[in-house]
Amino acid sequence: MKIQIAILTLLLLPYYLLAQVDDSEDLYMDAFIVIADSSMDYFEIRTKMLDLSIDLNIGIDTMGRGFDKSKNLICLSENDSDEIYAGNYFPRRYPSEKLSLEYLDYYRKGTEIKGIDTIILVVGILDNKKQAKALLNRIKLSKAYILETKIYMGCMH
Repeated sequence: MKIQIAILTLLLLPYYLLAQVDDSEDLYMDAFIVIADSSMDYFEIRTKMLDLSIDLNIGIDTMGRGFDKSKNLICLSENDSDEIYAGNYFPRRYPSEKLSLEYLDYYRKGTEIKGIDTIILVVGILDNKKQAKALLNRIKLSKAYILETKIYMGCMH
């Protein structure tokens, strides 16, 4: 019986070791973020977002977030069902052509947001550079650009 267990262990060991390989790169998406403008003033950039939504006929995705003046932070409500991120910033990550207000540092560095950061007016998060360039060409703003980055797509909890 001990010999059978030893043989079985030797046969299964390579599969176990392969399962332990670090696949963290697979958890990141190559992203092309189309940014129309930026500001430190939430209300200024929010007005631009509302106008641009009409001009481009592109919807807005707030993900249930609002602006908390007391925290100076774009965040989920304190009463949000997500107990971990309730009252905190949660970034938009999945590809779509939607307008939203996000913190630049998250996409540049992937760091925790404290609320003192440049707010960007995102027009789209795309996983295809050609599509991102086409979207950029629709925006008639001189400050518009594409930020090439990697976005963590794994569990944020």
